[in-house]
Amino acid sequence: MVIKIGPVILWTELCCLYLIGPIGLTALLRFELLNISKVPLVFFALFILSILLLAKTPSFKWRSLLPSSWRPEWRIVVVFLLIGATFMISIIQLTNPNHFFGFPRRAPEIYLIVMSLYPILSVIPQGIIYRVLFFKRYGELFSDIRIALLISSIAFSFAHLLFQNLFAVCLTFFGALVFNWAHHVRGSFWTANLLHVVGGWCIWTIGLGEYFYHGAI
Repeated sequence: MVIKIGPVILWTELCCLYLIGPIGLTALLRFELLNISKVPLVFFALFILSILLLAKTPSFKWRSLLPSSWRPEWRIVVVFLLIGATFMISIIQLTNPNHFFGFPRRAPEIYLIVMSLYPILSVIPQGIIYRVLFFKRYGELFSDIRIALLISSIAFSFAHLLFQNLFAVCLTFFGALVFNWAHHVRGSFWTANLLHVVGGWCIWTIGLGEYFYHGAI
């Protein structure tokens, strides 16, 4: 027997997960009521909660995440890389050229570890939380797919409020528009993840990682 989940419950969940949660977490960090070292645990708890909610979502099947083809959409990835890298290089050259390629130059061993673990520990869980869960469980709340894409992108950018800088929030919003398009419009969870990985690698490599580091995600 399939139990239909009412819109009031879904709206409540959505607001708690994607609005109240990140704002509350940022406030706790801002006023030093929560130690930054606890944030990865909060992120992990959110990931587990997302898995549980997906398991309770009637329309969701885990096999839907399997790629229909193991060949990534390289043209999309290359275009995204060229545009994103050009933009980020311009930003770092205008704001702080001394940080250009700073991370790999100063700490190459740690840089390689971050690059290796980032897709597994950060990108895939975020893909589950902010794309799979959002569209599968809450997508029906929006009659227009464009509104759903916009709200999901805002939710993803709000997750970066904890870094307490406007650049991180704005950059992740525009990145999320691309990731969400790849996930929902192109129908590829893995292409969206690959774009996310490429974007993150560019941030850490080019020198903008200081805007995304708070001892957390």
